[in-house]
Amino acid sequence: MSDGPTENHFERIFAMSLREFANNNSAIVTLGAVVLLVIALGAIIMQTRGGGGGGVIDVYYYDLNTGQLFTGPSNQLAPIDAPSGPYNGKPGGVRAFVFSCTDCDDESTHFIGWLDMYTPEAKEALANPSAEMGASFELYERGHLVKRVEDETWVPANDQDGFRVMEAISQECPGGRPQPCYP
Repeated sequence: MSDGPTENHFERIFAMSLREFANNNSAIVTLGAVVLLVIALGAIIMQTRGGGGGGVIDVYYYDLNTGQLFTGPSNQLAPIDAPSGPYNGKPGGVRAFVFSCTDCDDESTHFIGWLDMYTPEAKEALANPSAEMGASFELYERGHLVKRVEDETWVPANDQDGFRVMEAISQECPGGRPQPCYP
């Protein structure tokens, strides 16, 4: 028996309150998601045009031919050229979001949360944002794709299937939160 509420109890109440708020205020939640998406799109456009102030870092990419990770600069939109060459006639490297439940310094604890790439049309719109912002946003939204390594099908990152792919990592670390890892 417990003498009082536990930390887990408060987490459940907070999660339930958050879920209730989201269910009762879907317009506000949707507006917030759209605002965040527009901010992310602007950051991507600035990064691809060289205007980002954060600098280029190395990130993980996944070779679709070999199933191996490799590193490359963060200012590239996947798919990119992979060390093994083309995959089905197209660049074979896609962005890999790598996580650990414990320590990123220990590569044996790393796991790939999801893979990420853009359609050729979305890459073109992001690389050359001279088109109307709404058209670029629509191309980005339809052309930004994700999947788990074991999945066959790429899904749009910005719909329910895409959210499920990215949220699945929360199940990987019982009792903890996955932390992103970089090379």
